[in-house]
Amino acid sequence: MAQWSIGVAVVAEPYSVPPRPNWMGDWDGSVAVVGSTTAHSPPLSLRDKGTGYVAVEWGGITIYGVYFSPNRSLNDFEVFLTNLETSIRRLASGHVLVLGDFNAKSIAWGSPRTDARGEAVEEWAASVGLCLLNRGSTNTCVRQQGGSIVDLSFATPVLAARVRNWCVLEEVETLSDHLYIRFELSRTQDSSRGHVARRLSRFPRWAVARLNRDLLEEAAIIHSWLSPQAPTEEVDVGAGRFRDAITHVCDAAMPRVRGRRPPRKEVYWWSQELADLRAACTRARRSYTRSRRRHRGDGEEDRLHEEYRRARKTLKLAISRAKEEKRQEMLEGLNRDPWGRPYRAVRQKLRASGPPLTETLQPSFLREVVEGLFPQRAEHTPPSMASLAGDDGEHGEDNVPPVRESEVGAAVLRIRSKNTAPGPDGVPARVLALALNHMADRLGEVFDASLASGRFPECWKSGKLVLLTKPGRPADSVAAYRPIVLLDEAGKLFERVLSARIVRHLCEVGPDLSDAQFGFRAGRSTVDAVLRLRAVTEEAVSCGGVLLAVSLDIANAFNSLPFSCIREALHYHGVPKYLRRLVADYLEERTVVYEDREGNLRCRPMSCGVPQGSVLGPLLWNIGYDWALRADFPPGLGVICYADDTLVTARGANFQEAARLATRGVSLVVGRIEALGLRVALDKTEALLFHGPRRGPPPGASIVVNSVLVPVRAQMKYLGLILDGRWLFDEHFRQLAPKLVGAASALGRLLPNMGGPSVATRRLYTGVVRSMALYGAPVWAAALTAQNRVRLWRPQRVMAVRAIRGYRTVSTEVACALAGTPPWDLEAEVLAEVYRRVADFRAESGFRPPPEDVREWREAARRATMARWSFRLETPRAGFAAVEALQPVIAEWAGRQHGTLSFRLTQVLSGHGCFGKYLHTVARRELSPACHHCDCSEDSAQHTLAVCPAWAAQRRALTAVIGVDLSLPAVVRSMAGSDSCFTAVATFCEVVISRKEAAERAREDDLHSDPIRRRRTGRRRPAYHSLMPP
Repeated sequence: MAQWSIGVAVVAEPYSVPPRPNWMGDWDGSVAVVGSTTAHSPPLSLRDKGTGYVAVEWGGITIYGVYFSPNRSLNDFEVFLTNLETSIRRLASGHVLVLGDFNAKSIAWGSPRTDARGEAVEEWAASVGLCLLNRGSTNTCVRQQGGSIVDLSFATPVLAARVRNWCVLEEVETLSDHLYIRFELSRTQDSSRGHVARRLSRFPRWAVARLNRDLLEEAAIIHSWLSPQAPTEEVDVGAGRFRDAITHVCDAAMPRVRGRRPPRKEVYWWSQELADLRAACTRARRSYTRSRRRHRGDGEEDRLHEEYRRARKTLKLAISRAKEEKRQEMLEGLNRDPWGRPYRAVRQKLRASGPPLTETLQPSFLREVVEGLFPQRAEHTPPSMASLAGDDGEHGEDNVPPVRESEVGAAVLRIRSKNTAPGPDGVPARVLALALNHMADRLGEVFDASLASGRFPECWKSGKLVLLTKPGRPADSVAAYRPIVLLDEAGKLFERVLSARIVRHLCEVGPDLSDAQFGFRAGRSTVDAVLRLRAVTEEAVSCGGVLLAVSLDIANAFNSLPFSCIREALHYHGVPKYLRRLVADYLEERTVVYEDREGNLRCRPMSCGVPQGSVLGPLLWNIGYDWALRADFPPGLGVICYADDTLVTARGANFQEAARLATRGVSLVVGRIEALGLRVALDKTEALLFHGPRRGPPPGASIVVNSVLVPVRAQMKYLGLILDGRWLFDEHFRQLAPKLVGAASALGRLLPNMGGPSVATRRLYTGVVRSMALYGAPVWAAALTAQNRVRLWRPQRVMAVRAIRGYRTVSTEVACALAGTPPWDLEAEVLAEVYRRVADFRAESGFRPPPEDVREWREAARRATMARWSFRLETPRAGFAAVEALQPVIAEWAGRQHGTLSFRLTQVLSGHGCFGKYLHTVARRELSPACHHCDCSEDSAQHTLAVCPAWAAQRRALTAVIGVDLSLPAVVRSMAGSDSCFTAVATFCEVVISRKEAAERAREDDLHSDPIRRRRTGRRRPAYHSLMPP
């Protein structure tokens, strides 16, 4: 696909269908459709799938991938065709392609004869109205026994007229019996996407990886000297001059990116050696196929087939070696950059190359999307918000404090390490931060001039539009796209200064924002919001009542808030007049710009909303939306809000009373939201009843909100947690567990037992899965049930086994103990305890506690956790010998700063490895547990470590360092306390186990050995294929 820039391909009988967005498979994995991630190709969206077929949407075309086994009956084949026909008619698309291996023969597509399956396919294609695309009589499947034409291509008549150059690629080696089939589709005017020619972008970009810091500093110093700002210079002129200066600095320090990089024509592991081997294999195949046509049945044909078979085998082995070498290079690079391309690939966070969405969408549809996301509206009359601080507050029009150096420094500190996408000027944040070491005065002068004049620079009001797709939404709907507006970093620095001043006024002068608002506020988080809900819930339930929570969804919230509501809210909160005037100008004449498919620069004015991607935007949303939260609610009614996620709570003695109050309260809140010019998507409203034992809602319970029936459900997703009426979190962990296991398994692909990244990277990746698992821990830690603990143990065990380089059969207790990671249910209690103490401190003092206090609380909680973990390890469920050795010194072992576990060291400590006992009882690869190196009847890890005479020399070197006591508890105790002892044990294990492994491989390769010992590589081929990097 890379070599020929193929947009989409159908693969029959793949080894596996990887869980990637560009792969779509049928129910049993017998056929898949693969979309390109490098060419300018539309994404795949699944339309339908069944047994033997899968249908996807690709650029306005419905593509069916098909495979039917030749070993199944004709009756099954006819049922399969009926199901396929039903699917095609149900989707009713005017543009349909059906591609795949039907294993049917007919003279209609070049076969010498027609079989029953061929007749069935001909009748099926005629009934559906499909045209055959196959041309000629070239075999699509070639074996030594003969060839056949079984791979077929069909299309609807309109689409068939656009097919060009359909052909079977006889001259290309596929390493399969089947040959490649390739064809082209001509483009038409109604294509939803098209090829985008490589051209220079209208937005400048620089190659930051080639940044020369010395040249940057020199250029910044020169520009700070040459063009100081005039005292009376206009704000727009000053900002424009600064933009030109920083552009020149970037040009001096790093090269520009000239156009987009063309798509790769080869995979990452390809080389000239492989190209030569592939050419030789192709020549051998060509010679063989020509010989069959000319001299069928003589010895020459057998000789040429054997040459072709050897050439193909050589190519396969070379490809396998190349893949493995590149994989090893990739894994070794993780120590330098653990968050690089391999990590993003396995976590499916690797962005496909190609142009932005705005440059690939059809122009009319793009216009529809942009107009829907950025609506134009007439001036909205906001609700009256009585000012509590007078017209000007304490600050009159002339009292404009200049921007202090500390304010700019604090803003620059926030962007110094950021790697965010730049705005229309293309200047990266960290490059700007370096340049401001010498140009900060010039930028500060622009800030002061803007504050004094009350005008926000025009060049900083324009943002570059980036569209992101929402998963699970149809690609032809506006709701499938989310906008991000990229702004110039210099303008965002100024926004940080303004935001800090507004927040300081709200906190110190006021009136402050509603206490019900938790979003975009320092010291508040989603956990605070959920705990507030839990507190009011427990208060109601403890008194024998119930609490009904109703979640409201605001449609396109951030892009729809009227500017007039923001201005009125700023006046209500008594924000100084100079800031109100500047924010008012900041909101006016804002635009978003983007390039379309033809390369035209389009501009869309913003008449409402706050920019998603700005610094001021979230704060202005909170201020403008605050009025909706300050209603005079009746007793028992409350509201909790995180940004635009608004939750209305109604308390009652029973469900009926709570439902009546909720209906009244939700109508009140919805009315206030609509008064702000926003719209509530009532069809997305959810309701959940919190209750005590035997106080649940009646069957089919619901409430009515503005004539819309809202059912009361058993669960509700709120701020990343799935809540239920009893705060048990069973559904939350049931849905979370597969995600954790999937993430752990994906990261495990980067952590092989032999080689690979260091222990620091392994712990880092363990922390990734741990952070996913422990999100919201202060909310659910106290209610964690035994079943949910088990759900946490499985992903933790996967990561712990990868961290210690152990066998997958190592138990959870042993793996966690060797890795030094306490069970996550205990770590959740640590987070909950620290959170509680921080919250208590803030409630008493009104300030955040000092970092050293938080550190002390965390250490105290961790010591208590280690004590509880040690107590739990006194009664292990498996791995008794290893746990017995680790339990007395678990705190010292987990806290040691020396020694790293290796694959062979872990075998000895865990007992799972190259030992007769393990190979007989667990791996089932030995007839008996006897030792092959002495006459002992049981070869265990302890036997290898302390008894077996074959390793006496290595054992003497070991005892000279750690002492004569070689019991596992004594060995572990010495390793935990001394680096030299740890090194001595690791050296012993490396030498001894490597020799035992060599002896085991010799027994496996012995042709006279018992079959139970023989390697079973064929079964592992699909598993090995799944380990290959994408």
